[in-house]
Amino acid sequence: MLKEKWELSKEHLKQLLARCRKVVICLDGWSKKGLTSHYLGISACFYDPTSAVVRHIILRLAMISLPHTGVKIATELNNCLTDWELGAEKVMMIVSDNGANMIRAIDLMKVMNNDDEDECSSSETDSEHEDDDEDDDQDEVTESDSETNDIMELPEEVRYRRMPCMAHTIQLVIKKVYVQHYAHVLQKCKVLVKKLRKSSDAVQQLLAKCGKTVVTDNSTRWNSSYYMALRLLEMKACVNEVLSNMKVDSLTVAEWSKLEEMKNLLEPFATHTDLLQTDALSLSYVVPSILDLDCHLQQFTSAKLLTTAMRADIQHRFSALLEPSAHNFNPLPAAACFLDPSVGNLLLTTHMRPLLDAVKLFIIAEVSKTSCNFMLQKNKLKVIEKYEVKLQCYF
Repeated sequence: MLKEKWELSKEHLKQLLARCRKVVICLDGWSKKGLTSHYLGISACFYDPTSAVVRHIILRLAMISLPHTGVKIATELNNCLTDWELGAEKVMMIVSDNGANMIRAIDLMKVMNNDDEDECSSSETDSEHEDDDEDDDQDEVTESDSETNDIMELPEEVRYRRMPCMAHTIQLVIKKVYVQHYAHVLQKCKVLVKKLRKSSDAVQQLLAKCGKTVVTDNSTRWNSSYYMALRLLEMKACVNEVLSNMKVDSLTVAEWSKLEEMKNLLEPFATHTDLLQTDALSLSYVVPSILDLDCHLQQFTSAKLLTTAMRADIQHRFSALLEPSAHNFNPLPAAACFLDPSVGNLLLTTHMRPLLDAVKLFIIAEVSKTSCNFMLQKNKLKVIEKYEVKLQCYF
């Protein structure tokens, strides 16, 4: 009975996947408490044109043995995509954390796909070598013209394009906050919170005075240090009073000020992390979030050495999304941003011009792959330029 129901449900999901144009694959691994077993989750996010809704479905939850190598992950992913009849041409990109094994697994998927394509196109490659000298001369002229005009070129198509998990990458950036400028005050807060949480009398006093208690820090929970600092600052007077009753020294005035400073620094990071990890968020908000965080760090007046290092880290970690010259440049988030009228104006500034030019090339290339709208293909550059003008007028 359950098997029949599973088969019917699976067939229904296969039909949904067959109707969609592209899917985004998400990978994540985690371990059971006590490290007794380990799992790899594979899900798919796509737009269902029939019901006009975005769907997020679990494709596979596989138990994976140690060590969690890139080869094992790639094998599980390849088997999963084969099982669900999802070819490389249908996978728009793969989202994963920044673990070396995840990156290696996706690289292996690209290699496997390229090997398959090389086998299928071997005869075509042989015929290409039969070009005459006149064609070779023409190619040289074209290449020279391209260099002279400084025309940007993007790969025609990238199979199994990887995109790092935005929330996870943001958390890697703010690690510098915990180990550098605010390490001392943060450690002292952890000690005080632990003492307050371990005392039932202290907890009762806090609940009686404030209606809530302090929040503990957890290294495996995103933004937990920020929320610990936020709660302490909200309960500052009560915390000082309860600690005084316990004969325990609280934070000094300077340390409270430093904690407030840290909270102000981390607040936008916590906001964007919560925003970017929701299923309902559009890809168009990725680039605006990165630019907003960079602007926040640039305007933050305190801890300049720290914020400068964090800005450099952001530019390095997100170069694939912001720098067209990057070897692994991914134009999808910027293209989504440009095509979203609510945030598209961010790419119209002078310093964003190289990214905008790359986005236009990408959109033109994508439109050229379809034949459903002949007029759009014929005048695709003019259509994009008109949209850009309207976007400027809109704002």
